This record gives sequence, structure tokens and C-alpha cells, in this order.
Amino acid sequence: MQRCRILNGFHLKLIAICTMFIDHMGYTLFPGVMWLRCIGRAAFPIFCFLIAEGCVYTHDRKKYAARLLVFALLSEIPFNLMNSGAVWDIYHQNVLWTLLAGALVCWLIDWALKNRRALAFVLTALVMAAAFFLLERLNTDYGGWGMLLVVMFYGVHRAPGGAVSKMIAQALGLAFFSIASMGGYVSIELWSLVALVPIWLYNGQRGFSPKAVQYGFYAFYPVHILVLSLIAMYRY
Repeated sequence: MQRCRILNGFHLKLIAICTMFIDHMGYTLFPGVMWLRCIGRAAFPIFCFLIAEGCVYTHDRKKYAARLLVFALLSEIPFNLMNSGAVWDIYHQNVLWTLLAGALVCWLIDWALKNRRALAFVLTALVMAAAFFLLERLNTDYGGWGMLLVVMFYGVHRAPGGAVSKMIAQALGLAFFSIASMGGYVSIELWSLVALVPIWLYNGQRGFSPKAVQYGFYAFYPVHILVLSLIAMYRY
């Protein structure tokens, strides 16, 4: 099993941004080409997995959260242009808000497990419920279910058990997310299960990760959706 794990964090990020780009290209430029959207279903689970891994290994949680917050703010106008063609759109928010909420909830769960008091677990459950409601209400990309997917990957990482049991847990959790996030319907979101292949090939290593590359991956999100949105708006 260990010999097959040939991908590091850098490789996973490349796969995630490439499949995300294909997905958004289909959404903005080729809305009738469904195979582009199917390929794109792999992106979000990989990002959730990487956020969960970041929550475990980051040495500075404040800086980690701050980066997500800054790029969530920077991504709002490009996302609005892609989603509605308007600069200001209060009805749909970008996915980085979902990922940020997932990271914060993971750290809250970590705090509760270390605290080991009933009040800490009750407070954590209440905050999770409130965060889920808020994300759904604000209509962030993937909403509360996306936040829970980050939490699922984080929980599987921290839980005891062998590799096979964790793979089964990830598969079941992702399948549940794919159906629940679509209101209980089976849809192309089930293609997100393909993301488990590179995730299961992950060797736990960070890989090539200088500061410029780290921020480049963050910046890719707002930049590419801005470019695609402008092309879609002015190509005719």
C-alpha cells in the first residue's frame, strides 16, 4: 500500500486546480459540455482534503485562516462576475468561505477533544450547526455540506484505524456528501468519488512548496475565474 503512494501535496494541488479550471471553463464557456463538469467534480474534494491536512500540520493557524480570509475577499468580485455577470451579488458566495469555515470548525473540534468537557462538545456542536445554517443561508459554494466534507477528512485523519478502514470511511463520507449536497438526488456530483484516487495515492509529503508557489495556488482561484468570466462576457 505504501509503495503506491506516489503523490505529494504539490501534485494534489496541481490536480485540484487543473480539474477546477476545466470545471469553470465548462461552466463559463461551454455550458452544454457536461463531461467538462464531470471532470471538475474531482476538484472540490481534493481541496477539502488539502484544507484538512493543512489544519493538522500548519504551525500557525492564525496565518492559515488569514490567508483563506484574504483570498475569499479578493475572490468575491471575480466569482460574482462568473456566477451572475455582476460585480455585486449577495445571493451566492465563493467557495473559499466554505473552506475557511471548515478549517475553523476543525480547530474547534480539536479544542473540544483536548478540553474533554461536556460543555466544550455542546458548544462545538452548536457552532457547527450555526456555521452550517449560515453557509446555507449565504449560499456559499457547496454550503454547509462542503464545510462538513472538510470536517470528515479531518476526522478520518485524526481517528485511529488502518489505511483500509480510513479509505472506506472517506469513500462513504464523500458518497454521502455527493448526494446530500444535491438535496438527496443522485447527480453528476457522484463523479467527485474520482477524487479519491489521487487522495489515496497521497504520501503525506508536502512536496515543492516555496512561498511564491503557495500564494500562487491561492491566487489562481480569483485570477482564473476573472479571466474566464471576462472571456465569456466579451467573446461575442
